[in-house]
Amino acid sequence: MVEKHDLDGSVAIVTGAAGDIGGGIARELAEAGCNIVLADIGVSESTADDDSKPDNVEPAEELADEIEATTDSETAIVECDVTDADQTEAMIETTLDEFGQLDILVNNAGIISYSPIEELDESAWDAVMDVNSKGVFLCSRAAIPELKDGGAIINTASIAGEISAVGIGHYASSKHAVLALTKTLALELAEDDVTANAICPGIVDTPMWRDVLTPASEESYDETIQRSIPLHRDQKPEDMGRLAVFFAENRNITGEAVKVDGGITQDVL
Repeated sequence: MVEKHDLDGSVAIVTGAAGDIGGGIARELAEAGCNIVLADIGVSESTADDDSKPDNVEPAEELADEIEATTDSETAIVECDVTDADQTEAMIETTLDEFGQLDILVNNAGIISYSPIEELDESAWDAVMDVNSKGVFLCSRAAIPELKDGGAIINTASIAGEISAVGIGHYASSKHAVLALTKTLALELAEDDVTANAICPGIVDTPMWRDVLTPASEESYDETIQRSIPLHRDQKPEDMGRLAVFFAENRNITGEAVKVDGGITQDVL
């Protein structure tokens, strides 16, 4: 029998929580009994007039209200730019102030842009690598001391961590790095009974696909699903959330990356 954690009363941080996948992960962890720290940029009233950040105040507050109305879990909303070491450390401190403990870190914050390598700006490369890869490093480093003796790190990677496509070389590189970091964390933290695993989403109906990847293709979003996914349906944020719960509960699984892609990669790997 696989050893399982009872997640009732556990505390989980989800970065990028104002987004679709982050929201799906937060909901499922809350359903499993976790109190949730919803961390993202643009989620505090003090950032509402900052044009450099998305306005995520309403999505974060709606998610917090939904979780507290439909589960027994409590929430806290925390402003955090995962590329800033001071802010990642402050996120951990706020979590401890609010809940007194930290049991699960979900490194979910991520961004994407589209450009062939020949045309790719250095600034675009840096932005994607900073959020998607450096963010995992900084958040994990800040959280590790609080996760020892039974914690879990769950990283949102991508099927692009194992394959790639035209125009997303920088994104794929960042997600390959996430998988490498996941394996290293699993090895380094095993003696402290901390597990580290990765979720690899396929095609999820998010702004990433609707606004960035689909316009770059000659196909519609629905055409892409029908052509590329053997199950002929896209994946849902809640699918990622259920896998996050599975990783958090199971104490003998570490260093793994599980694809939730409807079979896309079976045709190419």
